[in-house]
Amino acid sequence: MSFHDLSPGFWDSEFSAAQAVAGLKEYGQLVVDKDGEHLYWVEYQPDQGGRNAICRCELASGEIRCLTPEGLSVRSSVHEYGGLSWCLLDQQLAFVNAADQQLWLQPVQGGQPQQLTRLPEARFGQPIWDWSRNRLIAVQELHEDQASPEDVVNRLVAVALDSGEVTVLHEGADFYDGPALSPDGRQLAWICWMHPAQPWTVTTLYHASVDAAGVLSTIKTLGNGDEALTQPKFADDGSLHVISDREEWWQIYRVEDDELHPLVGQQTADHCAAPWQLGQSSYLLTQKGWIAGIHRNGNGALQQGQGQGSELRDLSSGYSHFRSLCQVDQRLYCIASSPARLPAVVEVDTDALSVRVIAGGGVMLSGDGLSVPQAISFPVKNEQAYALFYPPANATASSCEQPPLVVFLHGGPTSAAYPVFSPKVQYWTQRGFAVADLNYRGSTGFGRTYRMRLQTQWGVTDVEDAVALVEFLAEQGRINPKQVFIRGGSAGGFTALAALAASDCFTAGASLYGVTDLAALAVSTHKFESRYLDWLIGDPQTEQALYRERSPITVADKIHCPVIFFQGMLDRVVPPEQTEQMAKALKSNGNRVEVHRYADEYHGFRDPDVQEEVLEKELAFYRTLMVSG
Repeated sequence: MSFHDLSPGFWDSEFSAAQAVAGLKEYGQLVVDKDGEHLYWVEYQPDQGGRNAICRCELASGEIRCLTPEGLSVRSSVHEYGGLSWCLLDQQLAFVNAADQQLWLQPVQGGQPQQLTRLPEARFGQPIWDWSRNRLIAVQELHEDQASPEDVVNRLVAVALDSGEVTVLHEGADFYDGPALSPDGRQLAWICWMHPAQPWTVTTLYHASVDAAGVLSTIKTLGNGDEALTQPKFADDGSLHVISDREEWWQIYRVEDDELHPLVGQQTADHCAAPWQLGQSSYLLTQKGWIAGIHRNGNGALQQGQGQGSELRDLSSGYSHFRSLCQVDQRLYCIASSPARLPAVVEVDTDALSVRVIAGGGVMLSGDGLSVPQAISFPVKNEQAYALFYPPANATASSCEQPPLVVFLHGGPTSAAYPVFSPKVQYWTQRGFAVADLNYRGSTGFGRTYRMRLQTQWGVTDVEDAVALVEFLAEQGRINPKQVFIRGGSAGGFTALAALAASDCFTAGASLYGVTDLAALAVSTHKFESRYLDWLIGDPQTEQALYRERSPITVADKIHCPVIFFQGMLDRVVPPEQTEQMAKALKSNGNRVEVHRYADEYHGFRDPDVQEEVLEKELAFYRTLMVSG
């Protein structure tokens, strides 16, 4: 055994990269049938090449069946990031096939799917069943050959279930999300926004009447021009509700007389996450009130409100993050995550307050081998920023007071890190690294003001927070300040590279398909984010100097440490040219650089073999630097 086998960062662990990736099975898009007999969800299956499949659970017996035939994957590419990609009909389910982005139909018991739409230029997302008119309502995105981002058309459409014929219900807005039909089928609500806004900055709620033929009329809009509305839902009595951040936090409001009225008893917390994908479901309306998964300052909970004068009921049961809520009677279903277990599909009896795990929820590590996140806050520029700190943990290794640190940067950048079990984080802590998952200013789950701190400040506030976090942990003696690494994917990769240029406190960095040239990104990325940089940086025409100043490629000569890159060659969000140019610039400055390219990967790696290789190569890269250091 060498000296380094005992040093933090070199601990031996049986928790392999393959196990870390195998533990990344994900669940989403839950639907329970009206009789409460079957629960459906979409499951990301890393052992099946990273495909998405619809699964069906018979709730009485717990038997689970995969309904999606081999060779098919259920995934929408609307807005590139997709989201809700299927819906339950009476005896069928409708889904978006990843390969062709068309709507397909399949019996609820399984069997051979049949293609419904045949429009090669179209993508579909978030289908809902308009039961009284034998049709689906969905978001449609049209991509003509060689279409530039401004030529892509988004709209709300109806699709006839007997013929696949598509009828336009509403168009003219840049983006659509959240179509919701009232229980009697006579009202339709949805969310729209226009460039350069994003769905977490300024959106509009649309509310229309629907006649017997399915034609919309009396279309009303709500929104004060300074709020982000999301997730319209109708209660059983036909009243419309929506989430808004007009009073700082994303909370639930009832629409009455064309005005928004907050539901009573809500905690000052965000009741949803940033709507990067179509069809979030973070709250439910009940006969007595509401149920919501909330998040505030690094802590999550599942809460039930029952109206005026009633105290909030905590339904969390040890879990810390909740999404994809659905219900039948007193039984609530959702995806629940905790710091100690893999994500689980759970059933919560809201009367008995009991919890049943239906799928997932396995324990990969426990006891001294499990690193539990610690929510921390730290000062920066007379403000506070937040992070989750994971100390090293390995049942067979000694504890250490000053371990090497890996700073994790989430993507987005308008997104968040949550206090949940992450096999990839544990891969590092098992080997003696501390991990700090940074929720820099601009992250969600901390209110609108904190989220809006990123406006025109991307590459400034996030970088300041990354450096301040390292300084804070070093001052506390919780890390080895001479062995600090920073990593991120996409927007997180941009922040990692920008932080390397801004400070010498980092030993090395890793960029996974990270942004390096802001001006190039502004003209080459997809429609959904094509004006995002207007908000994050400024107008690319009038602020060209700022774009150059903030771009890592421009300040590559200020990076004096090794960098490792990982890039999907089919990436349309951050094209491979960005990584190639940055790597070339660093090499010309004498930096040690590694570049790993993956021919069949897009933006965000899905192949488990690729994910495994990335973990192993990144670890090896850092370890060689720790040995030489």
